[in-house]
Amino acid sequence: MIQIRRTDEKFLALFSVSHPFSEHLTKREDDQLRDKYDHNAFFYQGQPSEQEVRRALAYQKARGDGFLKLEGYAPLEKDFGLEREETLTMVLPDEVDPSTWKSAPNVTVGPPDPVQLEQNELRYYGPLYGEDFTVRNLCRLRQKLTYHGAYLDGKLAGSCYTYSYGGFTCMDGLLVDSEFRCRYVATTLLKAMALQARREGNTLYLHADPEDTPKDLYARMGFETVDRVYEYLCTDLSRLSLGEEQKPSYTEHDGSSI
Repeated sequence: MIQIRRTDEKFLALFSVSHPFSEHLTKREDDQLRDKYDHNAFFYQGQPSEQEVRRALAYQKARGDGFLKLEGYAPLEKDFGLEREETLTMVLPDEVDPSTWKSAPNVTVGPPDPVQLEQNELRYYGPLYGEDFTVRNLCRLRQKLTYHGAYLDGKLAGSCYTYSYGGFTCMDGLLVDSEFRCRYVATTLLKAMALQARREGNTLYLHADPEDTPKDLYARMGFETVDRVYEYLCTDLSRLSLGEEQKPSYTEHDGSSI
């Protein structure tokens, strides 16, 4: 196993309880944030059968959850009509010196002000996910993770959170307020987190969307892609491509059916 995967598992275990579900599926459940897809996904190892996906679908419906998400470290041979996305895991190699990264001397890094942090999250994520979910999600994450803020002109210009385990530090949730874009807020935060991880004897890594521009910034700074998570999501369960459910077959035996 790639060691970073163990850190990711520990990260998820902060929020979700996992239990075996079927031959190829393990279910994660976060009863405090049941509408967060990542915290309530099915993790697959190997190709799940149509019967397993039917069971997963029935389970979600019984819980009152109107979505189905599958995650794994290899692409599915059959995706059952789920929409596929991917997430890259990018690690900062030991030979890269983060002290050489360009940063803004007028940006200070410290604990974020809770009110400004919530305002920034609502400004960016509220239109995407709704204000109620955005506030609940932030509160849930702040229960378990360490948040860091970047201040510029007396305002919270950017933020991120970190989690460390097993010699690795995961940095995620990087958000820079649009008012402060192109002023090296993101690189200043990245530099601070990388140097802190090094002081603690850890290797810094993060996650990135392969279709989004931040991954190019991370690559220029020296981060290398070492892993990939395949994510399959459906938020309209009627659209799943499942064939007709097979009825039990019967075999003639001594004039009766078994």
